[in-house]
Amino acid sequence: EERARMNKEKLEVRDERERMVNAERTMKEHVKKETADFEAECKRKVADIARKAEEEKQHLMESMADFRADCERKVAEVARQAADFRAEYDKKMEEKENDKIEMARKIAECQAECERKLADERLEMTRQTGSFYAECSRTMDANKQEMAKRMSEFRSEKGRFEEERARLKNSMADLEAETKRKMVEEEEEMARKMALLRDDCKRKIAAEKTLADKRLADARTQNEEQLKMQRQITDHIMHVLRELPPLQTAMELGDLELLEQELCKWKGDVLPDRFGECKGVVEAVLKIARERLVTWRGVERTWKDVLREVERLSGSLAVLTQQSQRVFRVLKEAQLTKMDLRRSDPQAIEHICQVLLTWQERAMAHSNIVQKLIIRKVVTWPQLGPFDFADLDICLRLVDRRECRGEVFLSRAQVLLEDSTTAPKDLRPLLSHIETMLFYLKYTASEDLQLTHAEFMKLSVGADPTVVECLQRAEREFPPGGELVRVSPGRDLLDRDEVTVVLGELRKPRNGRSKDELGFFREIFYQWSLAMHSKFNLLVLPHHTQVVCLLAFRHFLEMERGSTSCHALIAQVGTGEGKSMIVAALALYAVLALGKRAHVVMDDEVLLERDFFTFKRVFDAFEVPGPSMMSRRRPLSAFLCVSDERLAGRSGEPCLVARVPAKADICYCEAKHVQSYYASIARDENQDFDGYADCVLILDEVDALVIDEEPNEAFVYPNEDLSKMATSVASALARDASLDELSEIQNSSHPAAARVIAEMTKEWNRGRQMVMGEEFVYAKDVGRYCALHAGRADPKAWSLALECRNFQDGLGREILFQERLFVMSRPRVFRKYHRILGLTGSIGSKPEQCFLRDAYRTTFMSVPPFLKTCRGSPFHEAAPARLGERQRAVYVEVSQELQLTRLAEIALKARERVPVLIIARDRTYADRIVERLQHIARSQGLGAFSEDVVRSLSRTLYEADREQWKENLNRSTLAVGDGNGNRKSWRVTVTDPRGGRGTDYRVDDQTVDAHGGLLLIPTTIPTSRREWTQFLGRTARQDCRGQFCCVLSSADYTGLSRKYKQALPPDGGLEVIETILCWGDREASERIRGSAALYNCGVRVNELCEEVFGKRREILRDPVAREHLVDACQRFRWMSIQEVDVAFSRLSGLDPASIPTEAQDLGRPAEPISGSRSHFDRHALQHHRLGMRPYGTLPKVVVFCLDWSASMQSRDTRTPLSRFETCVACLQRILREQVRECDLVGVVVFGSHVQTVVPPTLKGQGGAMLEARIAGLRPQSAGGTCFFDAVAQCLQLLTQPRLADALPWLVCLTDGDDLGSRPQNARGELVTKMLQAGVPMRLNMVMITVGALKASNVQIIDSWVERVHSAGGLGRHLPERDAATIAKAFEVVAECLAAEVGGAIEC
Repeated sequence: EERARMNKEKLEVRDERERMVNAERTMKEHVKKETADFEAECKRKVADIARKAEEEKQHLMESMADFRADCERKVAEVARQAADFRAEYDKKMEEKENDKIEMARKIAECQAECERKLADERLEMTRQTGSFYAECSRTMDANKQEMAKRMSEFRSEKGRFEEERARLKNSMADLEAETKRKMVEEEEEMARKMALLRDDCKRKIAAEKTLADKRLADARTQNEEQLKMQRQITDHIMHVLRELPPLQTAMELGDLELLEQELCKWKGDVLPDRFGECKGVVEAVLKIARERLVTWRGVERTWKDVLREVERLSGSLAVLTQQSQRVFRVLKEAQLTKMDLRRSDPQAIEHICQVLLTWQERAMAHSNIVQKLIIRKVVTWPQLGPFDFADLDICLRLVDRRECRGEVFLSRAQVLLEDSTTAPKDLRPLLSHIETMLFYLKYTASEDLQLTHAEFMKLSVGADPTVVECLQRAEREFPPGGELVRVSPGRDLLDRDEVTVVLGELRKPRNGRSKDELGFFREIFYQWSLAMHSKFNLLVLPHHTQVVCLLAFRHFLEMERGSTSCHALIAQVGTGEGKSMIVAALALYAVLALGKRAHVVMDDEVLLERDFFTFKRVFDAFEVPGPSMMSRRRPLSAFLCVSDERLAGRSGEPCLVARVPAKADICYCEAKHVQSYYASIARDENQDFDGYADCVLILDEVDALVIDEEPNEAFVYPNEDLSKMATSVASALARDASLDELSEIQNSSHPAAARVIAEMTKEWNRGRQMVMGEEFVYAKDVGRYCALHAGRADPKAWSLALECRNFQDGLGREILFQERLFVMSRPRVFRKYHRILGLTGSIGSKPEQCFLRDAYRTTFMSVPPFLKTCRGSPFHEAAPARLGERQRAVYVEVSQELQLTRLAEIALKARERVPVLIIARDRTYADRIVERLQHIARSQGLGAFSEDVVRSLSRTLYEADREQWKENLNRSTLAVGDGNGNRKSWRVTVTDPRGGRGTDYRVDDQTVDAHGGLLLIPTTIPTSRREWTQFLGRTARQDCRGQFCCVLSSADYTGLSRKYKQALPPDGGLEVIETILCWGDREASERIRGSAALYNCGVRVNELCEEVFGKRREILRDPVAREHLVDACQRFRWMSIQEVDVAFSRLSGLDPASIPTEAQDLGRPAEPISGSRSHFDRHALQHHRLGMRPYGTLPKVVVFCLDWSASMQSRDTRTPLSRFETCVACLQRILREQVRECDLVGVVVFGSHVQTVVPPTLKGQGGAMLEARIAGLRPQSAGGTCFFDAVAQCLQLLTQPRLADALPWLVCLTDGDDLGSRPQNARGELVTKMLQAGVPMRLNMVMITVGALKASNVQIIDSWVERVHSAGGLGRHLPERDAATIAKAFEVVAECLAAEVGGAIEC
């Protein structure tokens, strides 16, 4: 290497020498070239002078020739004139020949005169010619003199050039001599340096050679050691590969005996040394194998025990059911652990089938072959997934009917079961669908088209003229006598040949009409019926109500759009009336007939997927025209939007997408996907905000349209420059940089530097306190922390705090900083669609209808129930039932205790005749009702049987034991006991509001219908009419009867009663229900009015943002303008529209006054009235940690209630601070960072007694005093905890008249149970009464409990929080397991109190 380096240096020296020689040669050539150029320039100048002289001479000669020619021309002209004169004279002479004598004298005189004049002319011409020749001679002499002068000057210039040339030649000679001398000197110096370099290189080569030899020897030794180690590792791996595969094969095969044999080869706790470094792998596989062996043995033991138990059963159905559940769990556990029961016992599956078949024969009332097929399919299905024993029970009871009476249903169910593609998890919805189809077929012959039109017109009385016009046109296009198919009473629609004839009739217009008024709908109906028949072997025909509804929608779609015409049409269609078919048909018509695209929005992902795949076959049967007239038709494209997790698990289905495709013909999605579709347009480089004009929005339920709280959504965009700046700040914070270093970053020229530092500092601290497993998890596929969403990692969710946490833990080297640059107004986006079509079970309250009418120009249409259009059909609505001691349909009790007593009286008495469903106000109260009713049932002699009679369907049970919840739902409408004669009785089921919406309570028993049907007992009347309609929809379904009896507590409505200064009617009639619903209408109206200004501000900001992103994107490249845009998008909710325009006018080149607007300036938005969020808003805020919205400019009054008993002196916080010192430090930080100058703060402490340290005080005036008082707090040494009294005193402080305009906040912390409160408040009764009375109004409450409290006390605190939440405020209970997380709890408090306007946690 040294020799090569020296050779390289020699070459470099040689190259340098050659370069210098070349430079000298180049210099000589340059001098020679310059000399030649100078000589050529001199010659060129001489030639130019000669050429110019020659040209001047030639010019003079030409001038003389021109002068001579001019003289000759003038002489010729005189001669010509003379000739002309002579000719004229001769002519005159000839003319006057007759006057010869008279004119002779005159002629003579004239002749003499002419001769004289001619002589004078000749003399003048001679004189002028002489003068001209003289002038030419003078000019030529002058030119000759000038030329001689110039030639003399040129000769002198040439001499000077010769002298300059000689001088340059001498200079060149001197330069050449000097260059040669320098070259010689440089060669000598180079030779000397080369000699020194050669000696130095020889010395270095020798040293390097010695060092290289040593390194080579070391490397050889190291390589030999590595080869030896690799051989050992290879040997270890070979041992593993030889000995582990049999064990792994046994686990993969699921063979218990083989696995046991293989594990016998691996006895001993210490592995042999032959596995070496691979011991960890072997140990892990062995551990898994041993755990699986234990599990498999347990499975085998369990099912064998079950078989033995079944053989010894005494005939008890309860015991047999219990053993069947055990064996089913064994089957599922074997599937989950990959155990093959057949290998352990070839007859295992058959034994399990026998056990379940034995139970089925005993448990079902009408055992049949279909039930046996269900059991066979379930037992032999390879992977049951979420299908459990409760689902099996439900499926068996769906087909539990006599074969003679249910032959049609059972035969269709048998076809489904014999289909190998039908999975057990799909059985329940498919069987329910068959049952619904048979129900409609039952009344198909009774349908009356004339009656249908009459019912539509009856419901349209007082409706918008547009709706009346649509219905009248539908009647003309679909008149009586023009039915799709003529169904006579004797026609058998279950006969295969008859079905073929009906399908043919369905596809062609009747009576040979040349024009088919149904148009595309006829083909849609045909394809739908064909798909349903191929799936279920049942003929499905559209109802008359569906056809009329579709024709009305068609006429609405074909109306011309205008500024005053209706933009949306919403139809009220009852549950179970075929909304899904209407939605699918509308989507197809919009695509096929109008050439539009269709977005179908539903608010339930399960129903969304069910409906999409139900109609997927129909969508696939159609083609749409290509982009041009000459292009071929293409298949209609239909997609279903699902979550990223579900999409990853079902990658083989091309119709599933995570986002709405831009070119999809039909897309079934949720409301959040509509928002993400607009967001994708806003983030695209080529924004097309007008693309909605070719799309129709179809809504199944209209909750997404009713926006009464937060109508806007902000989008964030990454900023590369700010990301680099944030990364610099993160690096500085990571090494605990000084304030001076951060100040240097803040003093940079970027206008957003201060904001970046402020947000980074805050989120850096928050990132440190984030809890793994609760707020984020590590995702291996992306190699970093990801936020948790619905229990799963969401790599797409962005949080600045999480970015900081990734940086802190070394999982990221850069911070991705995003900023809020775009605001979307959801109502405005919905209005962009070509039309909005909605189908809903309830249109909603009057205020909601007014909002829809004003915001979307909506009109409404009511669709009559199917049974009302059938002649002689039984149609029932939920009827009020007069029950109980006082025979009332509505009871209003003064307390919850009396309410529970009344519930027990009515429910336990009514269950002797009909099933009873009780809807509690919340899950906590539902559990309490269950406990009370079971206790009373036991006291009435039911004993342990009471737990079967009274069952829970609360959300608490659903989250704890989903299988038990499904079993309770299945048994809620089943008879108790043997059910013979009058001995039949029923169960009482208690659910919460979730169970009052969308849950089907199936009643088949005719005796129940004879006694009025399923009894619904609401314990609360919701303030939403839509929700009340859902409650009543749990009973009186299809052709069954239904009844309800309300048992209410007046304490639940004290706040509303006081607010609207109206008491509930005392007589307990239906007026009570209407009064509460009217209160709800007024609340909804207030919420809508309260959000009107914010709605209009959002519309205006959305318009301006579209202008910036769609037409003025150059504005975004200016950092100053970008910062102005961020500021406007963060603060718009506190601005009027005029202030919004002023804020956007700061963007260079943007004139908001020139941009038209739909918004009305209603001033600055007020604080939004608290209430339940819309479905759309819940999805929009799904990545927020708290799900809160920023509060407005209203001041807050915050009262901190702290435990300062002796237990707070404990130092178990894992910090140098005690519990109380930690609380004080957190309070001080919150006071500094989260409390504004306009807010009030109070502090109350409690121990053995309650003490008000600081009454509510304005921070702007008493901030120093507040900090001093808080810093001076010290815990007591005495015991006792008057927690309930302290909370009551805090509520009294918050109800002071001077605080009426402030938002009340109560933050409490206790580390133990209440010990010492007054007797009348020993269980928090005073607090409960105040909260029930709605005092104080708009209360927000955060309760922090440290350690384990009694269950009763936790229940009391939870009830307070729940009541605050139900009243519209923020209610949170933060149960901390130990004192180490007190600081974390106060961090949550700080987030709740913060009036945040940044985009740090937007997603």
